[in-house]
Amino acid sequence: MPDIACIELDMIAEDKWEIFKFYIRRYTKQVIALTAEPTFERAMQAMELQAIDLWVKPLAPPSVKHSLQQAIRNLSYYSKEVHPELTRPALDYESLFIEDRNPYPYPVYLLKTEYVNDLTYLRKFIEQFDFYFEPSVFSTSDRIVLVFHHEFTETFTQAQRFLREWELKAGSPLAIVVHSQSGEESLHQIYLKLRKVMETTFFTGYQQVFETERFHPWKDMDPFLTMEDQRKWVYMLEEARGNDIKKWMYEEFFDLVPPYPEPGLLRTRLTSILAQIRRFMDRNGMNSKDREEYYKNVFDKILYSPVLYRIVQDIILFSNYLVQTMEEQPSKVKGDAVEAAVSYMEKNFADSKLDLKTVAAHVGRSPSYLSHLLSKKYNRSFRDLLLSMRIQKAKELLSSDESVQNIARSIGFNNPNYFSRVFKEHTGQTPREYRRFH
Repeated sequence: MPDIACIELDMIAEDKWEIFKFYIRRYTKQVIALTAEPTFERAMQAMELQAIDLWVKPLAPPSVKHSLQQAIRNLSYYSKEVHPELTRPALDYESLFIEDRNPYPYPVYLLKTEYVNDLTYLRKFIEQFDFYFEPSVFSTSDRIVLVFHHEFTETFTQAQRFLREWELKAGSPLAIVVHSQSGEESLHQIYLKLRKVMETTFFTGYQQVFETERFHPWKDMDPFLTMEDQRKWVYMLEEARGNDIKKWMYEEFFDLVPPYPEPGLLRTRLTSILAQIRRFMDRNGMNSKDREEYYKNVFDKILYSPVLYRIVQDIILFSNYLVQTMEEQPSKVKGDAVEAAVSYMEKNFADSKLDLKTVAAHVGRSPSYLSHLLSKKYNRSFRDLLLSMRIQKAKELLSSDESVQNIARSIGFNNPNYFSRVFKEHTGQTPREYRRFH
């Protein structure tokens, strides 16, 4: 017996109306009538069927949605009156995505495959899996939520069994997050927690079962490279230090332990590294079509790859590829004057005598033309760029116990008072105030 029947009145022959009406009343709980002829006769037929609504073609989606929601609400009331012992909380996708503040007391799983194309097979696998209790299945574009309607103790064990059987039949990476605590959290709040825990796979990979109660909150981190790190990368690339690049990346990203940094911040840090590689490419004229496509591919991996170690490997391979190109084809490499100038400034900003004329001579350009190039690319003058580098380094040094006077001298300011004035102009605080509040 259907719960809701949508009847197109125009398709019913006039001489069959009475018998049709008899069977509809007998075998259908609710009727929604449908017509392309908005006449009084059609309205009367809809009333005879006690239809909850009459849809007129062309259909308006809001009207369809409203009618179906009303029908489903009616159904819920019907179930409670006829079979009160079988009723359970009405769940739909809105329960996942919209806060209703109703505590949900039963276990919930979140399943995610590393490769989205595996989701279709996962849905079929769920249909044939022998669960302790049958869950409601909510499928999105990249993950599946299983919502159970009974309390049971072996929530983690069942998830492990599911993963083992999936590995035997599919062999592709899958992660499961289990929420088994009974508390005051709504299904929406549980879903958000499950998604956050699932992000742990970025660090640990798939083929695991996680529990929400063992999740550590993300720790804070500065996602951007320090000036020291930037200079280190310039040195490693320019000097073709492939092994040093690999060691740096491994130490930076493969020794992470909980609590992990928020994955978005880590992706920003990886993008910051790729920016140094981009500058190296521009500085050395490495802008062929193949290299540009390789660069864009690595950039996409940083943004979208689900697992950290694969991104790290891709960056290492790309860096080594560029370094090898430099060694094999040095004669074809043409320098970028602006990037070469900025690189020279980054290496020598601590020299109090560094000026535009010195930098221009280093890159083989006239001071006026180099000034024009810098302003065009960065929308800042040579002096502003140089001061920015010095102030950035000063911020880093102010976290140490070094005196303000020594810091000023170490970054190219012979006069500590002038340094303090310039620092306040750029940051709104004196060096001592900055040190106190940071």
